[in-house]
Amino acid sequence: MDVGFEFLLPIESKISSIKFEQPVYEWQGEKFPQGQEEAWFHYFKLIRSNIPRHIISLLPDSFQNEQWQCISIIDGIDDLVNELSVNVDKVKKNNVLLDLFSSLIGIEKRWVIVFEPDYDCINEVLEGNVNIAFRKIVDSLTIERDGFVIWFERKD
Repeated sequence: MDVGFEFLLPIESKISSIKFEQPVYEWQGEKFPQGQEEAWFHYFKLIRSNIPRHIISLLPDSFQNEQWQCISIIDGIDDLVNELSVNVDKVKKNNVLLDLFSSLIGIEKRWVIVFEPDYDCINEVLEGNVNIAFRKIVDSLTIERDGFVIWFERKD
């Protein structure tokens, strides 16, 4: 399934529970970096990537000047869809996606989630939280494909 699925986190955010490594090619005892940093979280393959340019202009003014890092899910959506097709209620109670949310954005004061089916479908930009993001992703994967950008800012 082709889905643009990114997490934008402030550049100073430390993601300690997920270990990103740059793939290397080794030749004659010498290592050569290959591509972007990547990590696995259960069946999700994550990469550090560039921020989609068209997204920044959709964010509130206070978010547009933030320095962001982008974590993209490039593999594993099909596995999530398979889980959802078996039993949506079970997935809502014990879910790899919620664990991923917790690991990436659990303690962050601000974050953005971009969910874009076929990389060209953003129907809504809204303020929300982890629960709203989770529900919208599950609905988009099981009921009707719907793209969105959700931003969050904790008011301390």
